[in-house]
Amino acid sequence: MRINPREFLGIAEEVLARGNPFSFRALGSSMSPFIKDGDSVTLLRDKKAGVGDVVLFKTEEGRLYLHRIVKEVESGIMTRGDASLGEDGLTPRRNILGKVVKVSGKGYNFHLRRPIKGLISKRIIFSEGLYRHPFLMRLGKGVAKILG
Repeated sequence: MRINPREFLGIAEEVLARGNPFSFRALGSSMSPFIKDGDSVTLLRDKKAGVGDVVLFKTEEGRLYLHRIVKEVESGIMTRGDASLGEDGLTPRRNILGKVVKVSGKGYNFHLRRPIKGLISKRIIFSEGLYRHPFLMRLGKGVAKILG
């Protein structure tokens, strides 16, 4: 069953505000190959999500995005879809609805397991802006094609 974005936002905010997990089917391919179109995603309220975490947030215009935090600044967070080249722009932390804690479906959701070396490499890659390096961008696109 599909509902309109405004109803979805209201339900998500209510469920997460009560401290309950919220699950839904993701639509779109901006987070591929981690989350694919139709995958089931579960969120928990977590305003302290950091670099490398995938969060559901709303824009000031009321649009919803499920993207990864790539940078933290004093006034908010910068996010980007794994399959996207550009960042979404600055989002205030108050607009984060929840953090992804579980993904099931066709995507390669190994990112939720956080081994120390993966965390360290993710922090270095995202905090230093290395993900913008042309070689790493080409490598990422090649890996995404292989993984589907």
